[in-house]
Amino acid sequence: QKRLQVHQTTRLAAMVLALIGFTSACGSDSTDEVVIEEVETSPTGRADVLAQNVILISLDTLRADRLGLMGYKKLTSPNLDALARRSVVFDRAQTQSSQTAPAHASLFTSEYPGAHRIVNAHTASRDLFTLPPHVTTLAEALSKEGVETAAFVSGGNLTKRMEMDRGFSVWDEKNEDISKRLNAMLEWIWAPDRGRFFVILHSYQVHAPYLPPQEFLERFVDRNYAGPLKARTEKYLALPQEEAWAAATGPAYWEGLLDYTPEDVRYLSDLYDAEIAYVDQELRRFLESYLGSELGATTALVVLSDHGEEFKEHGKYQHDQVYEEHLHVPLFFRLPGALEGQGWKGRVKHAVELVDVAPTIAELMGAERDDDGWEGRSLVPLLSPNRDGAMWRSQPRFSELVVGPGPKYYHSITWQGWKYIRAWQKDINVEWEWLFHLEDDAKERVNMVEVESPEAQEALTQLREELLRHINAVQEKAVELGEGGLAEVDDDLRQMLKQLGYVR
Repeated sequence: QKRLQVHQTTRLAAMVLALIGFTSACGSDSTDEVVIEEVETSPTGRADVLAQNVILISLDTLRADRLGLMGYKKLTSPNLDALARRSVVFDRAQTQSSQTAPAHASLFTSEYPGAHRIVNAHTASRDLFTLPPHVTTLAEALSKEGVETAAFVSGGNLTKRMEMDRGFSVWDEKNEDISKRLNAMLEWIWAPDRGRFFVILHSYQVHAPYLPPQEFLERFVDRNYAGPLKARTEKYLALPQEEAWAAATGPAYWEGLLDYTPEDVRYLSDLYDAEIAYVDQELRRFLESYLGSELGATTALVVLSDHGEEFKEHGKYQHDQVYEEHLHVPLFFRLPGALEGQGWKGRVKHAVELVDVAPTIAELMGAERDDDGWEGRSLVPLLSPNRDGAMWRSQPRFSELVVGPGPKYYHSITWQGWKYIRAWQKDINVEWEWLFHLEDDAKERVNMVEVESPEAQEALTQLREELLRHINAVQEKAVELGEGGLAEVDDDLRQMLKQLGYVR
């Protein structure tokens, strides 16, 4: 009890000092940004350890182009923007899939979806795939080094039922407001006698249905909008917070979406922005304790998303396609204080993938990496001030997705300024192809497959061959990793999937 009291007093003093510095530098307006100076101490006592601890925050469904740090004009993310200025920001980070389960499985295992074979569950599903037996997760690699591992996740398609908890000594799975998930993580971090640790926070706060607190709704939506979504949203917001989100995920929230007008879609998009701003404000108090105490001097912070979100840019909503609004995700690393002071910050233009995150964290923490098994490459050469990017200059990026009914399989490759998408629907045996020149057509509007251009036809041939090579390699890897098991979709998970909108 005495040890706990001393720890809590030290923590309180650090947070008070942080808050004093925070408010004096920023004022009291909640839209101001974090500019705390953290305690300066050496991050580790080992030469091969760059970060004593690592905190990874996964903000589900957050598309990169809705953040100020990526050029967005609305004030959705002042605190994340400020953190990014003290971080290494990857401008061209791509997820391996546009849905939660396969994207996080790739994040945890550094394997492509076709190798680990994890797919999203839907309420029509009877079974869940589990991780294959011979895959090595990041949490397992860190645990072997004596690192304490914990995850505070929101369930649904990120669940221990899929064995996503493999390697974690603590797996806290509960779908609740981000403020409560933050509290759970902070309580664990600040526990007395905490050793070296790796912890994950995952939140569905930005995920549909978009029901931000009233103050954020009023800040972002058009007050003159009078369409059907306004009354529908207000009805849900009138409920207690715990009930609103679950109630709004039923068919009524999306009723009539095929007939949405451009004004309706804009209102939906504004609600999404408001949710991002709410998440950004909630993260602010975490950043106060992180930057304003010894934690910031010894701990690396990784912020990312598993996939983005669509607002009818390509005819649909949510995230069951593989266009840039689905695949381009935020990714930045804020290194411990001493490294930041030595120049470990800035912007990186080289294209990277989420499979690169696990080997990066392993190297930061001095853990043995599964270089013979993991598909990703450590990004540490891009984090350091010298930034050796030779390895990334000509590397293709791959993503894939399986959606039902059908099922329909999507594969994409982005390489040398071009992007190629192949889709195949099994039950009707029909194939589709798209080719985009992203340097001239960033919004993917012109399909170059049918354009009589020698340059486009040459790119199409090369990308088809490279994608086929990748698919074959991934299928061989799947055999090496072994067959994952099957788990039952129980009633609790089925209800959770309904709340997340995976049934209409």
